[in-house]
This record gives sequence, C-alpha cells and structure tokens, in this order.
Amino acid sequence: MVPQGIEAVQGDEPLGKVTYDRWCSECHGLDGDGNGSAAGYMLPRPRDFTLALYNIRTTASGELPTDDDLLRAINMGAPGTAMPPWDDVLTDEEKGALVQYIKTFSRFFSPDEIPVPLDLGSPTGVSDEVIAEGRRQYEAIECWKCHGDQGRGDGESAPTLMDDTGFPIVATDLTENWFFNGGADVEDIYR
Repeated sequence: MVPQGIEAVQGDEPLGKVTYDRWCSECHGLDGDGNGSAAGYMLPRPRDFTLALYNIRTTASGELPTDDDLLRAINMGAPGTAMPPWDDVLTDEEKGALVQYIKTFSRFFSPDEIPVPLDLGSPTGVSDEVIAEGRRQYEAIECWKCHGDQGRGDGESAPTLMDDTGFPIVATDLTENWFFNGGADVEDIYR
C-alpha cells in the first residue's frame, strides 16, 4: 500500500521521491542519512531522517513529529541552519508528498501510530509573578548551563554542545527571537 501523498508520477517514481531527489538530497543525502554532498560544509549538519530525531515538534520529547510538524519545517526552514524555507518553492502537493517520503527513511514511523501533539494550555500572559516563575524554572532545570545567565547562548557548556550524531551545535541566543528554531512566536520557544 502506498501512503497517502506519495502517488506515482513520472513513470513509477513517487512525487515525494522526485521532489526529495531534486531539492533535498544534496544536503540530506539520497538515503536520508544527512550525508549529502553538501553536508560536510554545514554546521549544524543536515537532519538524519533515518534516526527520526526531530528537535522542532509539537509532540512530547522523544516522540515522533506530526505530519504538520514536518510540513512546518519544510515551509519555514530552520533558522540558524542552512535549511531554507520551501513554502514558496514547492507546491502543496509536493510538500505533502515530501512529508510522506521523508518518513519512509526511518523504521520508527508507522501508519498505525499517529503522533499526538501536546496540549500546552492557554498562554499565561505577562506579569512580574510569571516572569519570576520563569526565572525559577530556568535556573531549576539549568538552562543557564548552555544558554548563559542572560540567555545569550554563552553558558559554560555552550562550547561543548553536540547533536545526537556527535557534530557541534550552537546554543540558541534567547534574546534574539528571530533565532528560535521553531519560529519567532512565544509558543515557538518550547516547540
């Protein structure tokens, strides 16, 4: 059975594969392992789809992303990386097929298990109490180790950070909202 969104085009080639090979494989590799011909020139390195480890998602930590999460990453790109936004380049049909094709690189995705986004509740608003509680949480879970006391990405552990595959990564400067990986909105901080 062919998953929805990867219908065959151009002979027997699925649209997702055709789109991936044309626009994504130079960075992410033909096998989706993040080792495309351009990958060696990039830090952070391109995502390795075979591992199914995704930083930006609406699901719980360690869970697979939803299709909407993958589509959002395709549309918006990944700020602070070489991943550009593809929203105005690819058609909706190509992007939908690409989401389904990317999932074929990993054995962890299953049509029988659909990831569920977290319910984060309503925004708390801004008050002195909320800001103080945020500061307490920032210190309690030791965000400062990577992001620094003032959130500028200059914490004591920042120079030693590595991704899941052992490549160096940069701690986000939380004072620059354009740099949040998930976007520039408040909700994007914890995506």
